[in-house]
Amino acid sequence: MSRLMRVFTIVTAVLMAVAAPASAATPEQIDAALAKAKAWLYKAQKPDGTWEQSDAPQANQVANSQTGGQWGGRTAIATYALLAAGESPQDPRLAKAIEFLKKADIRGTYALALRAQVWYFLPHTTEVKQLMARDANLLMRMMLTQGNALGHYPYLPGATDYSHSRSQYGVLGVWAAAQMNAEIPQRYWQAVEAGWLQNIHPSGGWTYKHPKDTTYPVTPGMTAAGVASLYIMQDYLYATRGLDCKTYRPAPSDRAIEAGMAWLIKNFDKVATSQKYDRDFPFATLYAIERVGVASGQKYFGTIDWFDKGANWLLKVQEPSGSFRKGTHQAIGELPATCFGILFLARGRAPIMMNKLQYDGSWNNRPRDAANVARWAGRSFERELNWQIVNLKGAAAADLHDAPILYIAGNEALKFSDEDKKTLRAYIDQGGIILGHADCNAAAFTRSFQQLGKELFPSYEFRVLPDDHPIYTINFQRSHWRNPPQVHGLSNGVRELMLLIPNGDPARSWQMQAVGGNEAAWQLGVNLYLYATDRDVSRVRGQTHYVAADDKIKPASTIQVARLQYDGNWDPEPGGWQRLASVMHNQQRVTLKTTTVKLGQPIEGKIAHLTGTAPFQIDDAGKDALRNFIQNGGTLVIDAAGGSSEFASSAEALISELLPDAKLETLPANHPLFSATGKAIEKFEYRAAARRMLGSLDGPRLKAIRQGDRLAVIYSREDLSAGLVGQSIEGVVGYTPQTATELMARILTHASK
Repeated sequence: MSRLMRVFTIVTAVLMAVAAPASAATPEQIDAALAKAKAWLYKAQKPDGTWEQSDAPQANQVANSQTGGQWGGRTAIATYALLAAGESPQDPRLAKAIEFLKKADIRGTYALALRAQVWYFLPHTTEVKQLMARDANLLMRMMLTQGNALGHYPYLPGATDYSHSRSQYGVLGVWAAAQMNAEIPQRYWQAVEAGWLQNIHPSGGWTYKHPKDTTYPVTPGMTAAGVASLYIMQDYLYATRGLDCKTYRPAPSDRAIEAGMAWLIKNFDKVATSQKYDRDFPFATLYAIERVGVASGQKYFGTIDWFDKGANWLLKVQEPSGSFRKGTHQAIGELPATCFGILFLARGRAPIMMNKLQYDGSWNNRPRDAANVARWAGRSFERELNWQIVNLKGAAAADLHDAPILYIAGNEALKFSDEDKKTLRAYIDQGGIILGHADCNAAAFTRSFQQLGKELFPSYEFRVLPDDHPIYTINFQRSHWRNPPQVHGLSNGVRELMLLIPNGDPARSWQMQAVGGNEAAWQLGVNLYLYATDRDVSRVRGQTHYVAADDKIKPASTIQVARLQYDGNWDPEPGGWQRLASVMHNQQRVTLKTTTVKLGQPIEGKIAHLTGTAPFQIDDAGKDALRNFIQNGGTLVIDAAGGSSEFASSAEALISELLPDAKLETLPANHPLFSATGKAIEKFEYRAAARRMLGSLDGPRLKAIRQGDRLAVIYSREDLSAGLVGQSIEGVVGYTPQTATELMARILTHASK
């Protein structure tokens, strides 16, 4: 295990159990803050589309001035921030700015590097690639190559005075070009790495220059700049480490990254404060912190969620006008500060495509696999995607739901404790998918992952996914792939619970950023994410479908439900009922109690629920029990889990046999059931698969059999059970999770009266 892998272990192992602060900014608050900040930027834009303070560089201004050597940088950073926050380059306001940037004679390191970020966010046309190549070449030629300035940058071409601040931006500009497949010589990355390594401070952090060249203190901003820059170097200098699953040679930058991360953790109280810790640049520091957080995959710096802390502080210092500067000592000006605030919030809150599991074993043969596939997938969706490292030590399953996929990679047999297995099972029950990847096509990993599936879900078995499975067709088509990877799946009949890639080794291509000729590996990654989210890539960091019961709320009533067990797949989504219980506790002050009743035994109470995913038969004793239950005033609730037509056919035959003289009738939208909790359902929404099968829908499709003033049977051919879990997933014919949850809560409330 490399030193860098050990630092992951040290930093991550104890942190997953740390709860996010109660005061964490909500996604809605961050949305509002971003909207205000973007509005302020647009209001500050000049009629010519720029944000410049002069029409041209001023000869009498110094090299670091926004009207002198860094002229053009204000427009570049404002355009970059707006694009990163989701604004369209076709917006007439941004189109003007982009046209200015295409023609502007920009020379300064900061301004050039920020303009390169704009090119990265535009469609990669021939023109844009040429513009990027031009700026990348200018930046590479500007890099210094001697002494303590090796691998670092001056303000302007031809100058020799360097700083780590300028250098981080120079590297970011070239990196943006590399991500657009520009040819960047290895010697460039080697020089940059050498420069950061030789200039590290004995404390483990970085100051403004080499420690011998300055009295400037070590700061969070410069240290984050060093760590983030070295992470980029690892992508381009050490991508082949661990590819053979046998040797893992430490990189020269491993120790420096470890030291830098340790310094940041120790000094994280100096980040996102209004005190003058970082020489008047708290907003630029946050931008650097965001890059480290995303690059490292770390959710916590020490015990602190870096995004939550930064977001809370930004919301606190945001002016009523929308800009970011209130109560701070910062020297870069209101516009750059606001742009850095936007960049931190927009990029740091990006959806997390997958969590990579750190465990005792060969979990990190390919340290950059998840990071690289998330970045590539984000380009496919034209939005940023992030990734994270997670650990099961002390973690609850709820801690894993930042992402819809838990990625477990390795080349050795997995060895999880019983407690770990409980956590993994709970994560899946709560809607997550576990993706196993056999690095180097390792048979030992494959066998152990399949065995894990058997232990977690004894009733289900892995099988090879059919060619028409959504994972092969949802966006990119498997039929177009050359040498397509094979995927095995373990399903509950509604959704895939566990997925396994036993061969093909797509993570090898992810690690090496090798796309050409290996498109199938990358396109499979995109398809997996789209499948796990039902094509919805909008859920940002901090949003989760998981619901926990609020202990502060005291229940006022109880509803009991008999879950009916028969010989078949009677309980495909047990986690849905756990989540529904929390929802009803929090929203209605109701305790939902479920009991399992084997059909044939007496059914107590007012409500019984029957579901499944396949054809089924119930013996005479079971039918008699159901008849007695209905005749005694009970309500039988039935839904076809996943929208299974096979189950629905059996259920409809059963209903006809139980109540041969009755008829199922669709309930009108104004039926009291739909407002049973005191509030009517405002909108009935269906999943994509249901809309494809059933057409445009805007009303309920619940059917029922009335007996006097009550509903004896409530039946949904469309899925409710999977919807209760809360996580959207492709292929379910039914209501969206929100609508399914609202419907079932009202069904139970109405039937319990």
